[in-house]
Amino acid sequence: MSIDFIKQMYTWGCDIKGYVVAGSITADQYKEITGMDYTA
Repeated sequence: MSIDFIKQMYTWGCDIKGYVVAGSITADQYKEITGMDYTA
């Protein structure tokens, strides 16, 4: 899965926490995209 796709999903208002759970992005990448810490 492309990180650019996940970023686009976030800009559309989608919750992207599932991508961390699935291993598509790391918790650090989640923070980079959202500006918030990932919490399970």
